[in-house]
Amino acid sequence: MLTADIDRDCSFDNRAKFSGLLEASRNAVAAQLNVSPRELALVPITSEANNIVNGGLSLGRGDEVLLWDQNHPTNNVAWDVRASRFGFAVKRVTTPSSPTGVDELVTAFTDHFTDRTRVLALTHVSNVSGVRLPVAELVEAAHARGIFVHMDGAQVWGAMDLDLRALGVDAFTASAHKWYMGPKEVGLLYVREAHIQDIWPSIVAPGWGDSAETRLEGARKLESFGQRDDAALAALGVTAGIHDTIGPRRIEKRTEALSQRLKQGMQDIGLDLVTPMDPALSFGVCIARVPAGQAGEISRRLYAEFGIAGAATGGMRLCPAIYNTVEHVDRAIEGLRQLGKC
Repeated sequence: MLTADIDRDCSFDNRAKFSGLLEASRNAVAAQLNVSPRELALVPITSEANNIVNGGLSLGRGDEVLLWDQNHPTNNVAWDVRASRFGFAVKRVTTPSSPTGVDELVTAFTDHFTDRTRVLALTHVSNVSGVRLPVAELVEAAHARGIFVHMDGAQVWGAMDLDLRALGVDAFTASAHKWYMGPKEVGLLYVREAHIQDIWPSIVAPGWGDSAETRLEGARKLESFGQRDDAALAALGVTAGIHDTIGPRRIEKRTEALSQRLKQGMQDIGLDLVTPMDPALSFGVCIARVPAGQAGEISRRLYAEFGIAGAATGGMRLCPAIYNTVEHVDRAIEGLRQLGKC
């Protein structure tokens, strides 16, 4: 309906109402994340948001960026690209392949903190292992050393009941089309109020203003992209309403329950888990080891023969969401069991 509305009449007069709808979307998402609307920029996708952060912070020679080696390329190799231009150092942390507790994961990072560490770039839940980092504990340790903490939340926004204020991160990114089940090409960039001034925009377009000082309020300065998909931005508010109706806490509990059932089922048929069983160390991303070079074929057949969509990422990856049922999970387990005999 929103897209049809603007396609029928793309005049400035008709489009004017979408500014209010965009702000309604921002307000709704901010309330869910327990942050101020001033701290939210609505950007196209997580990849864009990550690059705004790593391209917008002022870093130079003598500075270090510490990141998890399981980060998505836009929060990983993108730092290398910036470093090659501006001269700062990038260091990577490898966490235990089978972590046994929160303290073990925290120490893996804090052991690499130095007086030159300026940024800690993390992923809340890895898309290649399913490991869940203890974000609040890492933030506390980093802030004690004056380190800026950026977190990619692509695998948690919409599935986990998030309180960014409680987690304490300085920047957070995510996309609406993943677990949030919202419109495509709409994502978010949260920047804590104290750091909005520290991030330079990657693009300056009409709406910014007529001088180096923008007229845009707060983190809105980071969403100056020119023409956007107004209907998609408005639809984000509709999606937020759906989440409010269901309840973020119920969504989180359902996601955890389905994931735990799936992992237990994988173990029961003899698969070796990449993802920890402990829900304190994992969440919705579930990955099992399969014979080298066979993950793609198993994923293809699981979809073609059993109607279960997965991915050959880090092994055999399945990510049950709230629209999935127990029957779906059990069918996935049975499919993996049968394919394992082939």
